[in-house]
Amino acid sequence: MQRYDRAEITATKTPEGFIRDAPVIGRTGILIYQNADGTIKREYRPPEEAFNKDSLASIMGKPITIAHKDFVTADNAAKIAPVGTVLTEGRKDEGNIRADVVIYHLDTDARELSCGYTLTLDETPGTTPEGEAYDAIQRNIRYNHLAIVPRGRAGRVARLNMDGDEIMDFDEGKDDLTMSDKQMSKIRLDSGLEYDAAPEVGVYVESLKKDIYKLHKDAETAKADAKKDIDKLQAKCDALDAELAKEKDARKKDAEEAKKNFDAAVKARVTLLDVAKTHKIEKADSLTDKEIKIAVIKAVRGDKLNLDDKSDEYIEAAFDMAKDEEKNREDNMANQRADVSNKQGDGGENNRDDADDPAAALQKLMDEEAKAYLQEVK
Repeated sequence: MQRYDRAEITATKTPEGFIRDAPVIGRTGILIYQNADGTIKREYRPPEEAFNKDSLASIMGKPITIAHKDFVTADNAAKIAPVGTVLTEGRKDEGNIRADVVIYHLDTDARELSCGYTLTLDETPGTTPEGEAYDAIQRNIRYNHLAIVPRGRAGRVARLNMDGDEIMDFDEGKDDLTMSDKQMSKIRLDSGLEYDAAPEVGVYVESLKKDIYKLHKDAETAKADAKKDIDKLQAKCDALDAELAKEKDARKKDAEEAKKNFDAAVKARVTLLDVAKTHKIEKADSLTDKEIKIAVIKAVRGDKLNLDDKSDEYIEAAFDMAKDEEKNREDNMANQRADVSNKQGDGGENNRDDADDPAAALQKLMDEEAKAYLQEVK
C-alpha cells in the first residue's frame, strides 16, 4: 500500500541560492486519510514503526518533487524532474521525524512537505496510549520521495523563512481533507473517462491498473502452461492407447496360435491312439505320447531293441519307421494273398496241379508269405 504524509518547511538559502533545512518530514500518532468513497480512515503510526531503523534509513538519498505526481523510479525520474534531495537518514525529534534536505529551486508557492511511502496496513482497530481511537495501524514504512505541497499533514504551523524576506503562514489545525487544498491529478479509466482526483487516489488507481495488468499476464501465462501440460497428457494418453491396441492384437494372435496348436495336438493324439490300437497297445489312452511311441516300436522291433537314454528325436524317427513298416508289411501280405488267389483261379497247368494237390498249394502259400516277410524285415 502507498501513502502520502505531510510536514512543514522552515528553510534558508545558501550562497548558491539552494534551500537547506532539516524539516520535520513525519510524525507519530493518528493520521487521517480520506477514502475514495469520501469516508475517513484514522490510521495510527506507533513510535516503534515511525522510528524503526530501516524505515528511517529508507528516506536518505530520495528525491524531492513538486507535488505527488507518481512514485519515483529510474524510469520516470526525468519526467517528474525532482527539485532536490534528502541528504540524511530520518532521525527522532520527540514525536517527530527530521531529515536534512537541499532544494535546488522552488518555483511554487507551496511550502509544506509530504512524504510518499509504502506500508503494510494492519487493519486491526484500537486505541492509542493517549486514548485516541484508530481504524488501522501503519507498519513496515518505506519512503519513496518527499514532495512539496500546498498543505501538509503534520498538523503544525508551516513556515518557510527565506532570509527574513519571505514568510508564509498557514493556520495550525486547519482541516486538511478539503479537496481544494490538495494538488489534483488526472485519472483516466480504460473507458476513456478522465477526472480530477487527489494524488494518492491517482497513485492507487495506477497501482490497481498495474496489478490488473500483472494478473492478466499471469493468467495468460498460467493458461499457456496449462495447455502445455494438457498437450503432454494427451500425448501420453495417445501413446498408451496405441500400446493397448498393439497389446490387444498380440493377445489375439497368441490366442489364435494357441487354438491352432491345441487343435493340432488333439489331432496328433487321436492319430497316435489309432496307431496304438493297430498295434494292440493296451491302455494307450493312459500313456504319454512318448510312452505310446516306445510301445509301438517294441511291438514291431521286439523287446531286444534298447531305447534307454535315447533322445526324443531318435524315438520319433524309430516310431515313424516302425509305423510305416507295419503298414507296408500288411500291404505286401495283402498283395501276396491276392496273387495266390488269382493263380488258383487261373486255368494254367501249374494251377491245376495245385488244385489237384491241396497240401502243395497250402505249402506254397506259406512259403510265399514267409518270403514276403523276410523281404520286409530286410
